[in-house]
Amino acid sequence: MTAPRPTSRERFERAVEGLSRLPPAGAVTFCGVTSAPGAAPGVVVTRGITATSRDLVVATAALTSPGIAVVLGRTGRDVAPVSAAPDAQEVALLPGTVLSVGRFIQVAGLAVEVIEELTRAGDGQWATSLTEQAIARLAAVVATTLGNARGVPCPVEAGYCGRFAAPLV
Repeated sequence: MTAPRPTSRERFERAVEGLSRLPPAGAVTFCGVTSAPGAAPGVVVTRGITATSRDLVVATAALTSPGIAVVLGRTGRDVAPVSAAPDAQEVALLPGTVLSVGRFIQVAGLAVEVIEELTRAGDGQWATSLTEQAIARLAAVVATTLGNARGVPCPVEAGYCGRFAAPLV
């Protein structure tokens, strides 16, 4: 007798459980989608598994995605060692990750969203650790990364890159 097929919810819960067993990986990663332009800065809590990539070319499907977001994560899980597409350099954010969104910086004439995983402060409130100086340094790094990404072909199948341009929630 065969076991019943797991439901989509059960498969999701198993995926989250498996990812949770990987060690947290603080990383600067990218997404190929941003919050709506002009939206007020705010906080979102992820409901699903959110895919980001250490590789800007992958995250933006060779700079063809609807936007560019740089994600400053602390607890993402580096899935490259267990991925069918390790060249995607994927870092997954687990459900319940608290993110600051809606802050944009100008980099090489493009609006780039800065998304930061927030941490709990001593008073229990969610807090940012970004200073204006840190954002300026980040903008310089993103500018260099963007310059290096121009004209570079995507190292993974273009269809795979769509996962990095999904909305955060």
